[in-house]
Amino acid sequence: MQKAWVKHLWFWIPYMILEVYTESYWMGVQYQQPFWSTFYHAFLEEVSQILVIKIPMVYLMLYFINRFAHQTRKIWQLILSLTATLLIFSVLGYWFLIEFVVRVIYAHLEIVGLGGFGTLVNSFMDKIFVASVVIALSEYLYSQKLRQRESELLKEKVETELNFLKSQINPHFLFNTLNNIYALARKKSDETPEVVLKLSKLLRFVLYEAEAKLIPISREIEFLHDYIDLQKIRFGDRLDLTFKHQIDNAHQEISPLILIPFVENAFKHGASQSTEKSYIHIDLKVREKILKLKVENSLETNSDIESEGIGLKNLRRQLELTYKDFELKNASKYGIHQAELKLDLNTKR
Repeated sequence: MQKAWVKHLWFWIPYMILEVYTESYWMGVQYQQPFWSTFYHAFLEEVSQILVIKIPMVYLMLYFINRFAHQTRKIWQLILSLTATLLIFSVLGYWFLIEFVVRVIYAHLEIVGLGGFGTLVNSFMDKIFVASVVIALSEYLYSQKLRQRESELLKEKVETELNFLKSQINPHFLFNTLNNIYALARKKSDETPEVVLKLSKLLRFVLYEAEAKLIPISREIEFLHDYIDLQKIRFGDRLDLTFKHQIDNAHQEISPLILIPFVENAFKHGASQSTEKSYIHIDLKVREKILKLKVENSLETNSDIESEGIGLKNLRRQLELTYKDFELKNASKYGIHQAELKLDLNTKR
C-alpha cells in the first residue's frame, strides 16, 4: 500500500510539469526567449508559486473539507471557509506575482501591462482551477473509500450469515446422526462402535474442514460416502441405495456442506419414516464446472405437498450467498420425493 505522501506527489508532480510547460511555451512565444531560458524561469516561477501559495491553500481547503464536509449542519461553515480561503490566496497569489515573480524571476525582461483587476481575476481563476481539481479528487477518493468500506462490511455480513447457517447445519447433522446411533444402541448392535468411529470422522470434517470457504469436490464426495456408509449400517437390506457420481475434475472446488442436506433430507423423510423396503437414488455429475445433483427417494405415504426442512432452507440461503447462478427444485408426488440442484461453479461470489 502506497504511503500518503507518495499519492500526493502523484498529483503535484504532473501538475507542476503541466504548469511549467504551458508557462514556458507562452513566455517563449511572447518574448522570443531561448527555450532553456524560458524553461528555467518558468520552472522557478511555477515551483515557487506551488510551494508558497498553492500547496498551503489546497491543504487548508482539505482541512476544512475533512472538518465540515458530509455534515449537513456545517455546510455553510464549509462554504464560507472555502470561499474565504480561495479569495485570500488569490490576493496573495496576485501580490506574489507582482512583487516577487516579475521583479525577481523575470527581472531580465521588461514586462509591462501586468497588474490591475484583470491580473487579479487571472490569479483567482488559476487558484480555483487547482482547488477544483484537488477537491474533486478528494471527494472521489473519499467515495471510493466509502465503497470499499461498504463492500468490506457487506462481505463480513455475508460471511457471518454463512457461518451462522453452517452452525445451524452442524447440530442438525449431529442430531440426525446421533439418532442413528441411538437406534443401533437400542438394538444392542455389534456395529455401534464402528458407527461411533464413522461419526467421529464425519464430525472432524464438519467442524474443521468445512470451515474453509472452498474444498475439492472429491473431499465432499468422500464425506457423502462416509455418511451413506453409516446410514447403510442402520437400515441394512431394507434400503436400496445407489450413489453414482461422474466428475471430470476431482480438484474442482466447491463450497463445503452444499450436497449433504439433500442426502440428509432423503433419509429423514424417506427411509427413516418407512417400515417397509425403501430406496434412495443419488446421481451427481460435474462437467465443465456445471454441477447437477438429483436425489430421489421413496415416501411412506403419497403426498403432493412441496416442503423444505431446515436443512434445505438453510442450503437455499447458503447458495444465494455463495453462488450467483443456481437452480434448486424440491417436490413430492405419488410417494416419490425428488430434489434437484443445478449449480454453475464458475459463479462464485
